Amino acid sequence: MRPDLARTITTVAAVGGVVAFTVVASAPEGNATARPSSAYAVSADGQFPIAKTPYAESPDGKRRTTSALELPTNPLISVRAGNATAGNDSASVELFDVVVGPDILSQVKLPPELKQSCANLPAQGADDLPIPDLPLPDLGLPLPKLSTKDLPVKNLPDLCNLLLTPPSSLLGIDSVSVWCSGDEGGVDIGALTLLGQRITLPTTKQGASIPAAPLATITVNEQAKRTDGSFTITGLTIDLGGGTQVIRLASATCSKPAPHPTPKPTHPPTTEPPQLNEPPAATPPTPVKTHQPVTG
Repeated sequence: MRPDLARTITTVAAVGGVVAFTVVASAPEGNATARPSSAYAVSADGQFPIAKTPYAESPDGKRRTTSALELPTNPLISVRAGNATAGNDSASVELFDVVVGPDILSQVKLPPELKQSCANLPAQGADDLPIPDLPLPDLGLPLPKLSTKDLPVKNLPDLCNLLLTPPSSLLGIDSVSVWCSGDEGGVDIGALTLLGQRITLPTTKQGASIPAAPLATITVNEQAKRTDGSFTITGLTIDLGGGTQVIRLASATCSKPAPHPTPKPTHPPTTEPPQLNEPPAATPPTPVKTHQPVTG
């Protein structure tokens, strides 16, 4: 994967800036195959795929726990630690210090016109200055061309501050914890920042939309019940670039282990011996042929 392409993925999310928080309870899914209880901390699909890491699975109902201190090397996301546990119809995940799109805005070069406008800003009275509609560099992705008006800022000073002193990441998440037991579960999310700004998350029973550009969507507390009896809950699903890159954080699936079949006998049943309190059957007599003399 080219380094410039790695930068463009994360830059897209930064300059797009639209994040929508919703609570989703999906319709039952048809799946006749029994699945084991399982849990994982991070996975990703798209141009930068990441396998479920760390991943725990319990096909027999026994409790299993796994952990990882870091993800495989990638330009998209990093975590400090993650723990996953799965057992008999129960599972849980803990994830700490998540960074999505590290140093993304530092990769964006300011157009000369914008750089000049920022340099000429007065010390006071600039809050009402409009955002100039200037094109941003080509991101190298199948997305509409972006301009400075697509950034989540209110005026020219905000725009200059965002680009001249860029935040350390697109998204920063202190922690994500998820658990399930049977067909119930819960999500606990620590402080979350978007481009350096603290975001207030909705409760697990509510949904809210954060105004920005339509390039990133975050789904909170996504749940799914399946026809095989399993239940899955995912803490955060981050969709960048309209499906170009999808990241899932803290997912737990609860499912009862498949029952073990009763073993069939391998030998035919034996005949029971006669009861001791019953006399044995008498042996029939055997006739004996003989000759008797005749007298008179």
